[in-house]
Amino acid sequence: MRKYIFLSLLSLFLVFCNPKAYSNLDPASKLFLSQVQYIISKKEKKEFLELKTQEQRKKFIEDFWRARDPDPSTKLNEFEEFYMARVRFADKLFREGEKPGWETDRGMVYILLGPPSDRYTQPVTNSSDVKAYEIWYYEDKRFRVTFADRIGTGHYVLYESASAAFYSALQQARTAFSKAGSIALFEFTVLPVFKGEGLFLKMKVPLRNLLYKKKDGKFFSKVEISVSGRAGDKKLNLRKEFQIPVKKKVKESSTYLFIQIPFVSGEYFLEVKLKDKISGAISTKKVKFNIKRRK
Repeated sequence: MRKYIFLSLLSLFLVFCNPKAYSNLDPASKLFLSQVQYIISKKEKKEFLELKTQEQRKKFIEDFWRARDPDPSTKLNEFEEFYMARVRFADKLFREGEKPGWETDRGMVYILLGPPSDRYTQPVTNSSDVKAYEIWYYEDKRFRVTFADRIGTGHYVLYESASAAFYSALQQARTAFSKAGSIALFEFTVLPVFKGEGLFLKMKVPLRNLLYKKKDGKFFSKVEISVSGRAGDKKLNLRKEFQIPVKKKVKESSTYLFIQIPFVSGEYFLEVKLKDKISGAISTKKVKFNIKRRK
């Protein structure tokens, strides 16, 4: 009978190498290390564990996120929002009993690589070693990831058939997340356009950057667009929600969203915020342009 070897992804990125080093940490510090274990560097981890007081550790956590803020000129730390949204969603989807979802194999892959293009669960009836498989497809990266439930309890671990391309993508993602400002949050473009007699902001949003749900056999994403700032001498504060249908074959394409803004002559200074309503992740763009009234 073929012997199956099951690997734990967590062993590849184990942060808590010496339990004595963190046994005396306060709960907030333990939670921080647990949640950032995939992106904290060895040097940062060592520094954090050597701190003596809770106040020092609190300041370290603030500096940790500040160093990764892609746009310090805004109040919102987009990277922290992006990463922690994945942590929260991983916990919601992949919690296994008392084990937080972000500490599971599926949770770690989700946090580092994002949601798969497709995800299937397949029960097994003719094997004494495996009760069920869960298979994730990453179409843009051209590989799949298989997790296995060995005893039928819903505890899935990475199956041995994971490819070298998968491990390479995982390490590249971890390296990118660990470097300040090196990770690209979900990008979108903003342009002012005229439609009829109205002025609109046109946003191009890649679908691969959004989470999606399945209802009645159909996939959809949900986003909220917020626009604040100034148009000429007028203050703007606009908000609009969109539900975006996502076809299976076009999950790697983009969608265009429009929000109408006042048409005035003069300069526009705007902050456009896109929020993924499913994951909670937020990305922000600052735009500046000048509009002259058409004759």
